[in-house]
Amino acid sequence: MTASARVALTVVRCAARLLARDRRARHLEQWQADVHGAPELGLSPLRLAAGILGAATVITVLDRKGTRTMQPIGPLALALRLVGGANAKRRAAALAAVLTLTLLAGAGLLIAG
Repeated sequence: MTASARVALTVVRCAARLLARDRRARHLEQWQADVHGAPELGLSPLRLAAGILGAATVITVLDRKGTRTMQPIGPLALALRLVGGANAKRRAAALAAVLTLTLLAGAGLLIAG
């Protein structure tokens, strides 16, 4: 397995952590299979992982739209989803990991592209 595939799988695991617990396993399994199959289709595993991270954010926001208040979107929604509640320190560390991986993936795409 290449280094980019390992990084992509780490991003996918972080993206799955954004989802509700009852949805994580199904999406994680599918997304990991997608990352493993990306090279066969001529796709970059890192680009695929970046798209998966975006999809996980959208899924998270759409799941929370049942409330009457306006929900934040984008990075703010990601931060609010990850940080807060009983496990604030662990979630803050997860947020830092996701943002670091996103930054590294973006830098890698700029260098490779």
